[in-house]
Amino acid sequence: MDARASSTISTMMDRILRGWTMARWIQLGFAGVFVFAAIANKEPIAWAAAAYFGIQAVFNVGCCATSSCASPSPTKVSSAAAPDGITFEEIT
Repeated sequence: MDARASSTISTMMDRILRGWTMARWIQLGFAGVFVFAAIANKEPIAWAAAAYFGIQAVFNVGCCATSSCASPSPTKVSSAAAPDGITFEEIT
């Protein structure tokens, strides 16, 4: 396995295992509810909905499809990155 493939696998595993926000937990909950409904009622539409919400939760992707708009990972802002002084100017 070359370094590029290893980096891709590492990035995907990082995306799956880290950054579980409240939105991802809600999506995972919806997926579970739809799986239960699909099993209980034998509904193929419920299976599709479970897959839709499950994939969104596990891979941390939104519904933008081609844009690949994964929600950003929360980052810590250090005090060194903050600007020293902010100047405001009133525009009339």
